[in-house]
Amino acid sequence: MKSPKADSTQPPQTKPSKRLLTVGIPALVVAGMALLLLWNPYSNPAATVGQRVPDFSLTDLEGRPLEISALREKPTLFYFSAAWCVPCRAETRELARLYGQYRHQFQVVWISIDPFVDSKQNLLSHRSQYGHTDFRYALDSRTDPLVLRYRVQARGSMVLVNPQGEIIFRGIRAVSDPRFLEVLHQAVGRS
Repeated sequence: MKSPKADSTQPPQTKPSKRLLTVGIPALVVAGMALLLLWNPYSNPAATVGQRVPDFSLTDLEGRPLEISALREKPTLFYFSAAWCVPCRAETRELARLYGQYRHQFQVVWISIDPFVDSKQNLLSHRSQYGHTDFRYALDSRTDPLVLRYRVQARGSMVLVNPQGEIIFRGIRAVSDPRFLEVLHQAVGRS
């Protein structure tokens, strides 16, 4: 009897496990990468101009609770940075100048987006050198960071919120931006 031989005109059958390795796993990798590209932690629609600001709960450097509900008395500027950010130091000085110019008609909450490097002592030193004693400084949460809720994309990100809790301006290193100055001017009631 002749042993059956493989027909040379047809390709050899691939084992299912080999097919899984050559087709299935690369397909899963491509699908996973597509999901990562589509999923964006900064896509929170509640952090855009015209929307209500996402609530949060932090503690400032003095140990006082820092919550949106307690910041409704006047416009609030959230400034997201790190004490070691050199360009942000000049901008913090400019914020202190604006704060004095507007006679404290808005409040500044300076939030360190690098809670693993910045310390309370670093931030106290930063505030005394570059900021204003009335600025409220806080370290961002390590477990539920505001950078995700507020869609912070860089050091020097700013979010200006009116007393009703609506975002009225977003920008990055925009303290001298005429658009920011105009919105701030309107928010504090000067014309």
